[in-house]
Amino acid sequence: MKTLILSWEYPPRIIGGLGRHVYHLATSLANEGINVHVVTKDHPDTPAYEFSQGVHIYRVGDYPPRIPQEDWVPWTLQLNIALLERSISLMNDLGSVDVIHAHDWLVAHAASGLKHAYQVPLVATIHATEYGRHQGHLPGPMNRLIHQIEWWLTFESVRTICCSQYMADQVEKIFELPTDKIDIIPNGIDTSSFKHDVNVDLHRRKYVPSGDKLVFFVGRLVYEKGIQTVIEAMPVILKEVPDVTFVVAGTGPHMNQLRAMTHELGLDRKVRFTGYIDNDTLSAFYKYADLTVVPSLYEPFGMVVLESMAMGTPTIVADTGGLSEIVIHEETGLKFQAGDPKSLAEAMLRVLTDEKLAERITTDARSYMGDRYSWKTIADRTIEVYEKAGRNHVYQPRKLDLCPPVPGEATG
Repeated sequence: MKTLILSWEYPPRIIGGLGRHVYHLATSLANEGINVHVVTKDHPDTPAYEFSQGVHIYRVGDYPPRIPQEDWVPWTLQLNIALLERSISLMNDLGSVDVIHAHDWLVAHAASGLKHAYQVPLVATIHATEYGRHQGHLPGPMNRLIHQIEWWLTFESVRTICCSQYMADQVEKIFELPTDKIDIIPNGIDTSSFKHDVNVDLHRRKYVPSGDKLVFFVGRLVYEKGIQTVIEAMPVILKEVPDVTFVVAGTGPHMNQLRAMTHELGLDRKVRFTGYIDNDTLSAFYKYADLTVVPSLYEPFGMVVLESMAMGTPTIVADTGGLSEIVIHEETGLKFQAGDPKSLAEAMLRVLTDEKLAERITTDARSYMGDRYSWKTIADRTIEVYEKAGRNHVYQPRKLDLCPPVPGEATG
């Protein structure tokens, strides 16, 4: 079986969790005997083509004239032209492929164009939605446009993969997608990529005062990740446990607001921002953290939860989205009410002051994970979706009067 995977990020180009997901999926599919071809955006000092870990990787540059990435929609459309141009040449050389697999709306135009040009079944993975990122609102023209492209991608696909039941329910509701067209396959974790022999003391001395407990967050610094809820909870925490430092790892557009909030609350010495961290540093933080907190307001899945649990770090999560499906309250972690600093502070204090609880939920979490989140399991389930897509595929020409649902109506 030959598959063409379209993704706007792939290592070493990493913007968020999507790039890591596509990498692990592609290499795991190759391990299962699938002929995998990934077409993606280029990255400095990487070749236009390489064969790595069983995967054929093709990287495309900017399509002229150059448009800055800040001009989000036209930049994305030009990326799709470059992806389409490279994929056409590739598919002609290969004699087409058995399935096209598109990851999120940023590659929808190229994926749909290839589907119709070659009459090949299209599978789409929806990692998140614009509706969800804005807590059920589409505030501006660009948000409504992205929403419509997401709908269009699910309409064009013969199968749509979601990472959680939460996401499947959301996609079914807002895109009016038939339930029998949706497959639920969780994200996975490669435990071998996390090192247990890292220099813990080096990182602790840099960010955490001697004797302090460490509360850890890692992720993109955007409003929906909920970091502000932890900062709001810190004064309550410090009254009960004064020796605590909250370390925030990652970058993003919400950074300045979070720093300003930290300063206003007088927490500059108790909330530390690291910026981007590499995998070794991430392993070190997980290894010596007393607690990982995942405070998202919106989270389709939550890769950080798997990473933290696999590394043996006590974990608490907001009771929302895909997070609620991973963590079993009081067994594999604790949950708190999303966006509620008081509820979060109570959960944090329980873990920080009860060593037996912290040890028990950590042990139970590792046992619970088993093989259900292994990339081999996920690759096998994805292959089943590819096979189902081939069986169910009956090509129909594009409808010229195709009209996406009005955002206001689609979102209820």
